[in-house]
Amino acid sequence: MAPAPLALLPALPSELLTYILAYQDQTYPTTIIICKSRASFLSSLLNAIPASHPFPSRESSIPTGDEDLYSPSETQPRHPLLIPTLHQIATSRHINLVFIPTLSHLRAYLVTFPHQAVRLPPENISKTGGRGIPLLVVYGLVELHHDTSEWSAQGLGNSLAALVEVGSRSSVKIVLIEEREIEEEDVQVDEVEEGDKWRKLSKVWEQKVPILNGSVRRAGLDVDDAGWSGRTIEVGRILGRWFKFGRGDWVI
Repeated sequence: MAPAPLALLPALPSELLTYILAYQDQTYPTTIIICKSRASFLSSLLNAIPASHPFPSRESSIPTGDEDLYSPSETQPRHPLLIPTLHQIATSRHINLVFIPTLSHLRAYLVTFPHQAVRLPPENISKTGGRGIPLLVVYGLVELHHDTSEWSAQGLGNSLAALVEVGSRSSVKIVLIEEREIEEEDVQVDEVEEGDKWRKLSKVWEQKVPILNGSVRRAGLDVDDAGWSGRTIEVGRILGRWFKFGRGDWVI
């Protein structure tokens, strides 16, 4: 029996990959569905990882003979994802990355998802002594529906039901994670209380969507005042029908 699907708080692309590499210690193989194009994801990933080793200018690259070879480096430590450790090299072999930029591609991929997604490596024993459970991580599912005709409870429900069916059919654990935007507050994250940070990150689940596909948005004084004609429901209530909610290791 497949474990209960899990919806985690939004994460940066770098936090997503760090979480997957850490989770590989106990659970693998892993399939990651990125709900955007490869170029867009790589751009977001580069923005999320601080450039700790900028390229030197042409003038600074010319030696003058006056440099202090023993002076400490002024660059910041490299991001863990930029260090090719043996752990990352070994675990990346069991990670399947799929880029799906549209809902049509997503539905087609889920229909053809194999019953045994990825063959377990030999003697896959977790730290707790049990055999690992394959993961199917979907990154940006809610945002993929945004600004489409399926931005509704009906559209989201169809996609979530397909995911749950895949988890049951292939015995994989489904994990949903939305992309978090980089903000200035990230620099002073230690000053934010845990409860306030949880409420801020969980706003993605508070978005209201109409019940049926193709609903018409009412005109308002501005974008925030514009609403939907007919009944609406929060995204979190739709997810709560199948998913348990949790927070990732990136929420401290």
